[in-house]
Amino acid sequence: MLAGFALLYTAAAALGRRTVVEGGDVSMVWPAAGVSVIWLVGRARRPWLWLDLVVMALATALVSGLTGTGWSYVLLGAVPSVVQALAAAIVISRRVPRVWASRGRRELARVDELWWLLLAGVLGAVLSAPVLSLMMWLASGLWPTDVALLWCVRNTVSILTVGLLGITIGDWRRRRAERAAEGALAPSRALRRSRVAEYLAALVLAPALYVLWFIGFGDLALVFPLIALTVWAGSRLATPFVVLHNTAMGCTAVTLTLLGSGPFVTVDGTTLQVAVAQLYVGLVSFIGMALALARDERTALVRELGTARDRAQSQAALLTTIVDTMSEGVRVVDRHGRVLVRNPAATRLLVGVPNLEAASAPTPGSESGECVDLAGLFRLDGTPLTEDELPYRQVLAGGQVRDVDLLVRTPGSPGPRIVSFSSVPLPEESGGGAVSVLRDVTAEREELRRAAQIQASLLPTSIPTVPGYELAARFVPAGSVGGDFYDWQQVPGGVVVTLADVMGKGPGAAILAATTRSVLHAREAGPDVVATLAATERAMEQDLANAGAFVTMFRVHLDAGSGALTYADAGHGLTMILRADGSSERLTANGLPLGIVLGGERTSSAARLDRGDLLLMCSDGVLDAVGGSMSDLDRVVRIAGAAGSADRAVEAVLGMVEDTGSQPDDLTVVALLRTAR
Repeated sequence: MLAGFALLYTAAAALGRRTVVEGGDVSMVWPAAGVSVIWLVGRARRPWLWLDLVVMALATALVSGLTGTGWSYVLLGAVPSVVQALAAAIVISRRVPRVWASRGRRELARVDELWWLLLAGVLGAVLSAPVLSLMMWLASGLWPTDVALLWCVRNTVSILTVGLLGITIGDWRRRRAERAAEGALAPSRALRRSRVAEYLAALVLAPALYVLWFIGFGDLALVFPLIALTVWAGSRLATPFVVLHNTAMGCTAVTLTLLGSGPFVTVDGTTLQVAVAQLYVGLVSFIGMALALARDERTALVRELGTARDRAQSQAALLTTIVDTMSEGVRVVDRHGRVLVRNPAATRLLVGVPNLEAASAPTPGSESGECVDLAGLFRLDGTPLTEDELPYRQVLAGGQVRDVDLLVRTPGSPGPRIVSFSSVPLPEESGGGAVSVLRDVTAEREELRRAAQIQASLLPTSIPTVPGYELAARFVPAGSVGGDFYDWQQVPGGVVVTLADVMGKGPGAAILAATTRSVLHAREAGPDVVATLAATERAMEQDLANAGAFVTMFRVHLDAGSGALTYADAGHGLTMILRADGSSERLTANGLPLGIVLGGERTSSAARLDRGDLLLMCSDGVLDAVGGSMSDLDRVVRIAGAAGSADRAVEAVLGMVEDTGSQPDDLTVVALLRTAR
């Protein structure tokens, strides 16, 4: 590779020395400047750069000496040529990295890369010109400003023109190698028949016009109208062909000038002739290439936009298909409430299939263009919604809507349906608005209602009569059903009371709660509360393991005559005795929840109720609602202790929870008050 570039550079230098204008000693063109830059680009990131520079300097000196420059002046062109090539290569490596990384095997793709290539030529020539002037001054004692100016113009144009040609050839070789590797050895058919005439015109007519102009109008110092050919080529022809066209036109202009024809010959002074001719060749190369690259960028952008459009349309069609086939309804509105998207499921839920056309008509008198598909929305009690209560309106106003059940009445339907709404805002950068997801929960809510009825029927329906005592309880599930339950069984001389809390809430916890109650009722109630808990845990071992759940439970036996309490607490710990004197005592847990460690030892503890004392049991839903820490139970103690009866104590605790405005879990409260000796 090094030898090949050296031979090519030597030939280019020898060719340049043959373009000396008659009567002068200055070459009109110096293609070796462009070849030197291509040399360093082609050898990019390879070892021994110093060897390339030495060979380049020796080749320059050899050609200069053999073509009559004089051996005493051979370094005049050698050192500046090396400085020029190195400076231009550095600019290309920094600012045109794609060409540098490919070692000149990828053509320019953007206009800004063309500007950087031009700047590389200018910078290389400008930095090397003072070196040339200095060496000439050391050799002859003269500082030739005109020669330095000519050096800058000539070599800049050479780097631009020859550099573009070299990069184009490198890109062509790469593409040819890729086609060969893919088995496509035949040349690619890039030309359409409609373009063949244009390429033939560029190959035949353009050079002919140059020859006719230079010979026929040689006395006129006017050549710039020929640039119209370059504009036409750059606008219409392929970029590699534009490079070849520009090079051919530049060579034609230079050759005719060397033969003594054309407008450049009329310019006074050899140096000025060379400078003007070079500027013209550089202008032709830059204009043609800039137009071609700008066209290619525009074509690539249009292609990318078309691809992005096709991809967006494909994704939109896919999303439309997905949304239309969803069982949930989807309704999207803009910031003004106008419907943008409504899938068939939403139409069926809100207006019914027969009213599809009516649902697309604007609401009479509505300035915002809202649709009538929300006219059948009501609260669950049947009362109509206000405008601000519509789900999307709440979201547009900054609120949140999550799983809100509303009643929907549509004409022709057998009855109202319950639809769950969840609405979220759309991003402002997308124009704003709201998207609502609708789900028909009529059957689900009916099932939960029946489950709630069944669960309520499993709770005690009557209060046992225990002289001298009052007993009260309430269960409020977080949803339709829950995992808490309470139970009492009257036994000779007293009563057995149980409060249990299954981990979690909802239907799963409700099933385990019902199972636990059934197992408890399978054993005879009595004073031995520990045996009952242990037997219940053994019977439910497999169920709890399969469900991955556990049960906390408090079970107490009351001896009505003495007020003695015997209790076992399986991880519950939320039972308190509120004394008549205002003090309180919390009965701590004396065992782990059921299902944690099977076969563990369980013990019972004892306490006593005197006249006016209140035994208060509650589930952890009460604790969570009032704050979550054990110290928050003091509020429960104060409120329940001041109630005066078991029933009012239960209502007071539930009222306090209701005042908090949140119910994160199921609520169960049981109260046992001793009223007499």
